[in-house]
Amino acid sequence: MIFQKRVFALVIGLVMGINFAYAQLSPGDLAEAHKHLEGLKNCTRCHAAGKQISAANCLSCHQILNDRIKAGQGLHARPEFRNCVDCHNEHHGRSFKLVFWKNGQEQFDHQKAGYPLEGAHAQLKCRDCHQADHIEEKSLFLEKQKRPDRTFLGLQQACLSCHHDEHRNQLGRDCQKCHNLAAWKPAPDFDHNQAQFRLTGKHTDVDCQKCHSLQTLPVVAGDPDYLKFTGLSFSNCNSCHKDTHQGQFGKDCRRCHNTAGWQKVAYANFDHDKTRFPLKGLHQGVKCESCHKPGKPFKGLASRRCLDCHQDFHRGQFVSRRSKGDCRECHTENGFTPSGFTLAEHQKTDFPLKGAHLAIPCIACHSGGEAGPGRRRSTLVVNKFTFENTRCTTCHTDVHRGQSDKVAKAAGCLFCHNADSWERVEFDHNLTGFALEGKHARTRCRDCHKPGKNFQDEPIVLFRNGKNKCIDCHRDQHNGQFQSNVIRAGKTIKITDCSHCHLAGEWNAKKFDHNKDARFALDGAHEKVACKECHPRERANGKTFVRYKPIDPICNSCHGGNAAGDKL
Repeated sequence: MIFQKRVFALVIGLVMGINFAYAQLSPGDLAEAHKHLEGLKNCTRCHAAGKQISAANCLSCHQILNDRIKAGQGLHARPEFRNCVDCHNEHHGRSFKLVFWKNGQEQFDHQKAGYPLEGAHAQLKCRDCHQADHIEEKSLFLEKQKRPDRTFLGLQQACLSCHHDEHRNQLGRDCQKCHNLAAWKPAPDFDHNQAQFRLTGKHTDVDCQKCHSLQTLPVVAGDPDYLKFTGLSFSNCNSCHKDTHQGQFGKDCRRCHNTAGWQKVAYANFDHDKTRFPLKGLHQGVKCESCHKPGKPFKGLASRRCLDCHQDFHRGQFVSRRSKGDCRECHTENGFTPSGFTLAEHQKTDFPLKGAHLAIPCIACHSGGEAGPGRRRSTLVVNKFTFENTRCTTCHTDVHRGQSDKVAKAAGCLFCHNADSWERVEFDHNLTGFALEGKHARTRCRDCHKPGKNFQDEPIVLFRNGKNKCIDCHRDQHNGQFQSNVIRAGKTIKITDCSHCHLAGEWNAKKFDHNKDARFALDGAHEKVACKECHPRERANGKTFVRYKPIDPICNSCHGGNAAGDKL
């Protein structure tokens, strides 16, 4: 029995010794993914004996990553990313995230991974692309007991490795022959004139789906619809159009008609180009009777100006500055849109475009105004091209509700902002009478200027809030010990002058001199006494603070006894 007790005690001692040794050696629990490596026997699976973490040890487990490094592929193949512990750290507990992103995950420079993010890709979040379903060899990760939903490896650079084939292999697998990274639609690099059927005349205005019918099978990635682009018949017009003549004139419609329009008929004995008004562009497709009214002669029609036939859509906005309403300054016979008024022309106006204005569509500024006379308001809207002035507030709402008018003056919004971006603000705070010094100079604007509802209950940022005393923004840590009464406008108010002891934005009382500012000068042994020895922490009215005043300067208030009568 005694022997059994001794054996039991020995076992208990060994176990406790092992646990104590492990606690002394291990700096903390491993993350969930590495928990199987816990224990003293597993240390050298990550650490080289007597050394730090070995990248070779890491790659002995992370075989997929090791293969990519050997192939010179991806981020980890770059020399500056060979040291694993620069980005991955351990022994911080089961829930610790093992990847350290220096500037945050969303700010990662993806070009270092061998695939720069451009166009619409730059707006995506990491996991929009890095999904398990996008990994071509997902089984390889499962075989290595890796989680495809958490890895950033395994993606291919081909478009169809992430996107499904909308065209069902009709047009090959090289998507970038027609599309770019900005957006799928439109396809800027597609030229229908390179196809077997070239688009001319009104065909250029026809919606694609009119000719390329909508198909429903096969369904790919849950998408049942796609357009048929190959295998279409176009040997004659009847492949798409109904023969209204029912075959009386044969199948070659082009003998009389052309793609400018069905009503543009080739009259054999008449050439309009020999008149003083040759037909060009869309005029070639206009019905004869649209210009030559019934009962009116064909000769003598006014045709010098566009306005002789067309309404002035701009309602005289350009008559004074243009050649008496000559529409050809901006438009051609090929159509009213797009306008021939170029960016170079706009730069000659009273408002040359700069910064972000260069990327704004014309209609965003030149929006619709009143409807034209004699027309239903819903059918004709006049765009505005003349403005009273070129100040920002002519188009933009003053989100500051006039708070900045006093300092901005004639410069308006441009006093602080620029045309590149509203978010870039340059403002001299000294103009407000409250110069930013010390840590205040490094404080964000919104930390002091917070949203309020002083203007028609609309939440806006308050800049003129009348707050320029320390106590307006900061809590009085001294619980009113340094308040003093000041008479202003006949009223007695309590103020705390923090600047008497503190510098701007500095909590340490660097300006305080105990021998000048207090009634008890420090000399002798008092110079070496810690502040807290004389100034204890107290709690009153639910607040904890350090007691600075009043402090009784008599010796026995701190040292006890009768200072006058004590003897050695």
